[in-house]
This record gives sequence, structure tokens and C-alpha cells, in this order.
Amino acid sequence: MTILALGPLFLAPGGCVTMWRFNDTVAGLETRVKTLEQQKQELATVQQQDRERMETVRKELDDATDALRKGGANLGADVDAMKQAVARLKGVDEEHAWALGKSQEDIEAVKKALDSLGAPIVPIPANIGQDRDALLTAAREALAKGDGSQARGLLRRFLETFPDEPRAGEAQFLVGESFFKDGKWGQAVKEYQRVHDRYKDIKGAPIGKALLRIADCLLKQGDCKKAGGVYQYLADLQKKTPEADQAKAALKKLKKTCKGL
Repeated sequence: MTILALGPLFLAPGGCVTMWRFNDTVAGLETRVKTLEQQKQELATVQQQDRERMETVRKELDDATDALRKGGANLGADVDAMKQAVARLKGVDEEHAWALGKSQEDIEAVKKALDSLGAPIVPIPANIGQDRDALLTAAREALAKGDGSQARGLLRRFLETFPDEPRAGEAQFLVGESFFKDGKWGQAVKEYQRVHDRYKDIKGAPIGKALLRIADCLLKQGDCKKAGGVYQYLADLQKKTPEADQAKAALKKLKKTCKGL
């Protein structure tokens, strides 16, 4: 199997997207997030104001009820009006709560789209944004805590800022790991394949580890034949390496259960 044959084995591209179009898409989505966040804040402010008014009306209602109970004055009409006002405000509050929830859903959907496009969607602390060691350390800590989104944001900032850094291949591998830990096998394969495609000629890049992970993802997706092909490719690509030995052993075991392999 040649390297050229590896591409369709892992991932069938859906079409060529130019870089300007990609940037335009990402920029549009990021603008959408900012707009939704602003709308959400405005809704929250209005909701808080309505709740304060409702609390004022409730207090007046309590005072009127107390006065009626003590003085026996004919305040029934005022009390009824106040009850109606409270009911109306409660309805408005429920509407605002629904709108806030919907805004949050929209924000999460756009952030998910940005994440799948490879755009950082989390704020990067100013004190580590230009520090390569701090970025990698923070990313590994986020990954260990199970915060894949935060880890990806930090790793992608690292890759954007230091594309020629010797550890770039490892950072790209960790992006794949973040999706793997989240159980997103298809997206993980794309990120692991980038390790192979971009860093296969870079000494020390985790090519073997990435290929083993690709095979893991394919097996989890139920495609044992393609997984077997990846194992064979790795065994041929990196002879006499620990990863190649793992691939050979895995392939031997897989042939016993995978029909047609």
C-alpha cells in the first residue's frame, strides 16, 4: 500500500474548500456567536428588570393584603389588579427564560460548528497566549480533566502561533486525542490523519501513534477491513518500531475475527 493510497482509506474528502472560503465561514460563525452572546445578555438584563418589578408588585400586594386584613378597608379591587399584574409578569418572565434558553442553544450550535472547522472557540488567557510551553501544559491539563473543547482551543492556538515548532506534530496528535476521548471517532480520524499528512517527514512526530489511533477509531465504527489496512500500512511504513510491532500483532489477531481481511 502506498502513501497515496492512504488518503481514501482513512477519509474521503467531500470537496476542495479554498482557504479564503474557510476563513470567511469561520469569521461569519464567530460574528454569529458574538451577536448571540450580546442578545443573550440583553435578554438577561430585561428579565432581571421584570423580576425586580414583579417583586415590587408582590410586596405591594402583601402590604395591601395586610392592610385589608387589619383595617377592613375595601381594597379588594386593588388586590385583584395586583394579582393580575403578578400573573402577567410571571408570564413575561417565563417567555424571557425560554428565549434565553433558545439563545444558549443557538450559541452552542455555532460553537460546535466552529469546533468542527478547526477554529479556536475558547478564550485563551493573555498570560499564556504567546508562551508555547504554557500552552502545551495547559492543553494537557485540560485534556486530563476531560475538557476537550478547552484543550482543542489551546492546542490550535499553539499550532497557529508556532507552526514550525518541533512539537507541532505532538500538538496535532493531542487534538485527535481530545476528540477520541469525547467518543467522536470520525472527527478524531481527521485530526490523526493530519498528523500523518503534515508531519510524516518530521523526525520524532508521532506518526505511528496516530495510525494506531486511526485503526482504533475505525474498529469502534465497525470497519475492521479498513482498520486492518491501516495496521498493514503502518507495519510496512515503520519497520522495526514498537508501533509497527503493535500493528502486526493487532493485525494477526484481527484476521481471526474480521471476515474478508
